[in-house]
Amino acid sequence: GTIGLEIANPIYREIIPRELTATRQEMLGINPQWYVKPDGKLDIEKLLDTYIEFYKQHSELITKRRTYTEAAHHLLFMAWLQRIVNGGGQISREYAAGLGRLDLCIEFAGERFAFELKLNSKIALAEGKKQLIDYLDRLGLDSGWLIIFNRGKIKDWDEVGKREAVSKRIEVIWM
Repeated sequence: GTIGLEIANPIYREIIPRELTATRQEMLGINPQWYVKPDGKLDIEKLLDTYIEFYKQHSELITKRRTYTEAAHHLLFMAWLQRIVNGGGQISREYAAGLGRLDLCIEFAGERFAFELKLNSKIALAEGKKQLIDYLDRLGLDSGWLIIFNRGKIKDWDEVGKREAVSKRIEVIWM
């Protein structure tokens, strides 16, 4: 696109990320039913808590490459989500990040869950909150998650996965 890389063809937009994350998905060994409540709705809190534990155990899949790119974190999170959501929902991915659009939206059993993913920087929190609030307003959603990934070597593992409500609409997860 004019602002950055963008996959124009909607079919390729779905297939390319799936192929890029296929190997990681196969390694995850997840039963999607673990994350579905008795009423058929997605247990998003359980999903996030389990992802945090997975990330703590396997973050070297990304960090050992020394690239720490936002795309690598996106792909790992998408691989995790794809295995779960394939059981009854879909993930909408956004590629025109330069346009300030949402990174991921899960649709499952009539509910939508919005996520903005950022690499930690001086502006990540402020920029991520603004982008997520704008997107929540457009979607008519009450809340969403901003996940901020650490760029460097993790010094305090107790801080990884720290969850903090920064407003009544946004929860930040520090990775």
